[in-house]
Amino acid sequence: MPKSTFAGHPLHPMLIVAPAALIPFGFILDAMARSTDNDDYANAGFYSLTGGLIGGLAAGVAGAMDYMAIESETEVKRTANVHAILNGGALALTAANVAMRRNEYKHGGSGATLAMGALAALGVFVSGWFGSKMVYEQGMRVKGVSPVEDKPELKTLPADARVEQALHKAELYAPSAGPTMH
Repeated sequence: MPKSTFAGHPLHPMLIVAPAALIPFGFILDAMARSTDNDDYANAGFYSLTGGLIGGLAAGVAGAMDYMAIESETEVKRTANVHAILNGGALALTAANVAMRRNEYKHGGSGATLAMGALAALGVFVSGWFGSKMVYEQGMRVKGVSPVEDKPELKTLPADARVEQALHKAELYAPSAGPTMH
């Protein structure tokens, strides 16, 4: 199975931003709705969870492609299994939460949906730890040390190489010096 890449870089880390932010934020909004009885928070929580679910599905597809490129019976596969199970659980809870509220999303602070939101947010947070472990300790998709370095790339979009070149060119305009920590 090919790895997922966009403009020369792994796609999965680019896509996790939405679910990693929106699912926990949805829970926070629902908790605020419950504590203030303000339907605006519940509405925002519903849309935050919906966005997190959609983003999570996209990130999951890209992550699954990378996952299938990992050799079985390895430490990185074991870590990836935990990461995938936690993300799958968080997405299932989020999908159930959204489905329960689809007709009456103004009541997002109920006990059941609040508990599902809390568990999903916790799952996303813990899963992020395992995802970070795969990258920072096990070298997953890190050029030169990745355990899937030799696996083929997914067919790229027609303009993919041009986008990559444009991004590298834009980077040249960024300053190379910055504040230092003392």
